[in-house]
Parts: sequence; C-alpha cells; structure tokens
Amino acid sequence: MKHPLPVFAALIMALAFWTSCAEPTPFGAELLEDQIADFEFTDTFELRFTLLREDSALTSDLTSTANYFLAGQLNDPFFGLSSAEINTLFQTGNFAPGFDESATIDSAFLYLRYDVPGVYGDTMQPQDLRVYRLTEQLRWDENYYSNQNLPAGEEIGTLLNFLPRPRSTARVDPNDSTSAKAAFLKIPLTSTFAQELLDIDSATYSTDSSFWQALKGIKIAVTNNSMPGAILAFDLNDDDFSFVRLHYNFQGDTSTVFARFDYIFQGSSCNKFTNLSHQYGGSAVEGLIGQQVTDRLYLQGMAGLRLKVEVPYAYKLDDIAVNKAELTLTMESLSGDNPLLAPANQLLITESRGDTTNVLISDVLYSIAVTANSGFDRFGGYPTTEEGENGETVKRYHLILSDHFQKMVDALETNESAKYFYINVYPQSQSAMRSIMHGPASMTYPAKLSLKYTRIK
Repeated sequence: MKHPLPVFAALIMALAFWTSCAEPTPFGAELLEDQIADFEFTDTFELRFTLLREDSALTSDLTSTANYFLAGQLNDPFFGLSSAEINTLFQTGNFAPGFDESATIDSAFLYLRYDVPGVYGDTMQPQDLRVYRLTEQLRWDENYYSNQNLPAGEEIGTLLNFLPRPRSTARVDPNDSTSAKAAFLKIPLTSTFAQELLDIDSATYSTDSSFWQALKGIKIAVTNNSMPGAILAFDLNDDDFSFVRLHYNFQGDTSTVFARFDYIFQGSSCNKFTNLSHQYGGSAVEGLIGQQVTDRLYLQGMAGLRLKVEVPYAYKLDDIAVNKAELTLTMESLSGDNPLLAPANQLLITESRGDTTNVLISDVLYSIAVTANSGFDRFGGYPTTEEGENGETVKRYHLILSDHFQKMVDALETNESAKYFYINVYPQSQSAMRSIMHGPASMTYPAKLSLKYTRIK
C-alpha cells in the first residue's frame, strides 16, 4: 500500500476535498457544554492497539519544495537500526558552463546545508559521510517511495569522522565578510569526478535531461558506529548553501584565470528522494509487530511504525450526539532509553478509505481549516507537560476525534473499517522521531478514550 501524495501536498488536497464535500458536524458542540444540563461522560471503552509497519511513503521531490532530506543511522535498543539515504539529481541552472579548452581542474566540493528541525539523535558523536555515483538512472519524471533505493557505484566524495554542528554557522566564502552565514557541510569530491564534469560536451549540457542521463545521479549516505547515532537533515533546495562547486583554471589573454561553476539541486524536475529502512532484529519491538499490544505502545517516524486503534463497540452507543471525544496517551520513561531521542513532536490520526489509501480524519482537517498553516491546535497530538499521579510530572498526547467518533457511533455493525483508525507520526517520511507510551493495560497511566455526549432520545 502506498500513499499517493507527499504529506504536505496531501494535507492541502485533502483539505480542499473535505471543505467541499463534508456534511454538517458537531464541531463546536463542546462550546455549548455549559448550556447542556444532561451531557454524560465515560472513559471505560475497550481499546485494542495493534503495532503495524507503516506503508511506504512518497519521498520524491519533483517540484523542489521539500524542507529537507534525511541521511544517517539510528541504533535504538527499542526500535532497532534505522537508516536514511538521499538519492538526487543536480543541474546547471539557467546556463551551461562553456568551459574553455584550456580549462584544468583545481578541486570540487559538495556543500550541504543543515536543517535543524529535522536533525535527531546524538550530534556529538563522529559520523562518516560518503557520496556515490548511481549506477541506475534516477528519473526526473517519476515518483519514488521510501522503500525504493538505487544502487551505488563509484565513491566520489568522502568526509570521515566529522562531528555534526547543525547550529554552527559560517560563510561559504570565508573571505567575503558581506555574505550570509548558515550551518553546512563541505565534502571534497574526487578529481576524477570533477574532471568528468569538465569533460562533458556542450550538447550534453544543452538540456537537463541529457545532462541527467550522462550522470544518472548521486547518493549521499551517512553512517556511524555509535549509540544511538544520528539522523541528519539537509536542505538541498537552498541553492545558496547546497550545491556542487567546481573550481578550475583556464588560460586568459595574459595570465591564468581562476574560476568556479556551481551545480544546484533546486529546480524544475530536479528529482530527489529519500530511502528509509528499518531493521528490527534484536529490538524491543521485534516480536510485537503485527500483534495486539496492551502494556506499552510504540510509534516511529521515517515510515517506521504506526498504531491501529480499534473501538469495537462504539456502534452500540445509539442515539447520542458526541460533544467531545479525546484520546489520551501518556509517555513512558524507560530504563536504558536515551534522553537525546525525544518523543515525536506531532501525532496525527488517519482512517482507511478503500483498500489502498489512508486519509486524515475530519477532525484533523477541521483543525487545519480553522488555524491555517497546517496548524493542529484544535486537534492536538503534540506533547504537553502535566501533573500526574502523586504530583509527578508526565508528558501526554491529547488527540481530539469528536467528529470521527460520531461516525464510528453512527456506523453499522457490519462496517468493520468504521471500528478502527490509525495513529501516525507526522510528518511520516520527514520525522526521525519516535514515542513510547503506556498502553491500555498500564497500571499507572492507561491509554484512555474519554467521551462527553448528549442523549438525543
């Protein structure tokens, strides 16, 4: 099963569909609670959670609009080994270089700008970054998904044993005191690859497609041997700080001229995508995937793990109007967990539509419509710090599903798909974060669905 659109595009299109097709809903009913004398409350629903692998997610960026791309490895005792690799094209921009016959190579570098919100893990441990030629064509006119990858060939760039400094800014040209600063990596590329760029003929440079066919694309991979490791995030669509720079010399009228030429990742049809993989062997979740979980719940980004939540008897609540339905999940602190692996910033709820598609529930879409800018304030799903039992501090997710739960109540007993929904980390393919929470059978902070409702007969 595959999602047909990237998360951000899907949000916009789903919102357009919902606002044009939705029927009247009880949204805002909770605002009338003070005027309703007979509303009732319950939080004793049977909840069944099943741990599942996420479907593959679309990670192609054909329009150069993605905020960042993930690269790295996480070694997590609870979630196993997760990795991300970037496959990308690059292009010359609006003009060909027009190298003189006298041109000779000086050096070449790959620049990659960090994007701090996407970085996750321990950046104080050494990392290795390698750049490879792709041996199979990365198509500029096709979509790629998180479970797809392209084979790597010759290694054309290496930066070993470096410490990521995603917040340390510098200038690309340290001699230009007027230029902007950003946090970026500078990776030396081989002279062989630089010479190949110099030797490409003008006909190949004349169109993007012919240039891409000549090079096929490159792969960017980051590895480490540390626990928990790190997933780095790079904004390839910032052409001020992410590019390939070729330094070369050519013979001028009276002397040798030193010049440079940049190849950028941002541009129409300059496709790039992220391959995401997970190996759960030996981890805490290894034997739980595909099973019903009761004591502890797990969620994982990078197209990792989601939760299927069943409310098997919601349809038996006849003749009620839902004022507010709220799912509360309390995070669990476990011995041996690394404090650098913070819980996910945002969870969303999706539902099945047909056999192959999951869509956002109407409560999420309503929140987006009201708050704009993809806001989730009306829905929730982000961590909050609260006082728990015996005055201790706990972190919780509160997820509002009032309208969706009304649909579950109104559904027929034979409508199996109306008895469950899914909880996912957002953004599914761009967040490396994960969360561990108490399950419905927890003796301290069980997962609960709370319902305020009014009887209408």
